[in-house]
Amino acid sequence: MKKIISLFLVLALSVAVFAACSKDAEKSEQKEETDAVSITVDSHYEDFDESAVNAYEKICQAIMNGDEQVNFNMLQLENVNQLYYTSFPLSSLVESIEILPDNSGYQIKYKNSLEEHKKLVDEFDSMILSIKEECGYSQVSTDNYIFNVYTYITKNFTADSSVLTPYDALVQKKGYSSAINALFEYLVLQGGGKACHVVGNGEASFISLVQFEGKWYYFDAYSEIEDNQGKALKFFAMSDTSLNATYSYTDGEKVTETGDGAFDKLRQSQSFEINGTKVTAALSDGSNFEIDLA
Repeated sequence: MKKIISLFLVLALSVAVFAACSKDAEKSEQKEETDAVSITVDSHYEDFDESAVNAYEKICQAIMNGDEQVNFNMLQLENVNQLYYTSFPLSSLVESIEILPDNSGYQIKYKNSLEEHKKLVDEFDSMILSIKEECGYSQVSTDNYIFNVYTYITKNFTADSSVLTPYDALVQKKGYSSAINALFEYLVLQGGGKACHVVGNGEASFISLVQFEGKWYYFDAYSEIEDNQGKALKFFAMSDTSLNATYSYTDGEKVTETGDGAFDKLRQSQSFEINGTKVTAALSDGSNFEIDLA
């Protein structure tokens, strides 16, 4: 009987240890996913042919690795280039990218030595992951994360018309509309949200189109910085009813998503307070406007 009890206890302990190890492995796997910078695609192009997306991802991974050559399906070259130049911030580290003599892919030349290039890629990844963590990625809802990213950028970055790429904006903590808003979109995509880079027609600048609370709205973090350095939410979740311009995607297609005006009152915002998942914006007419980010 004592042997049977002893055997039972050993088996029970083994099961408990196995279960604990399984949970630890699961947590470790989840942490690795959280701690990884994804190769993302501007949401306007998410329905591109799978072979084009795969080729784009191969190029991105090659650049992240510091490879000097990458082979892919050249039949999708136009779509691959559209994705690469719209969606990949680390393209700023590339000196040139040229078609191989046998038309089998690209030859890649970098602005820096291989050692320095890899160091810059690692630093970029660390900065992106740090901002994601600061903004509550995986700990808050996607809408809350989008709000956190927007306010993080508007409070911590400055406007500078000489900084034109999202990579340089991230490193220097400043940039022009094309850079600041592209970085905002990239961080939204990194957090599992949907975002597009859109271009104003006429004299209007680059702004962002982001899905928030299930609908598409315009966001302009750069103008928020210029106007009030993140103290208000004047350019958060705008619809076309509050804009004086029309916009197109980076391929020239006109934007037809227009929002529903649900947040138009924020154009009068002067300040805001955050209490948990509740945001209360003070408006210029003395009233308040509330956003529930739960």
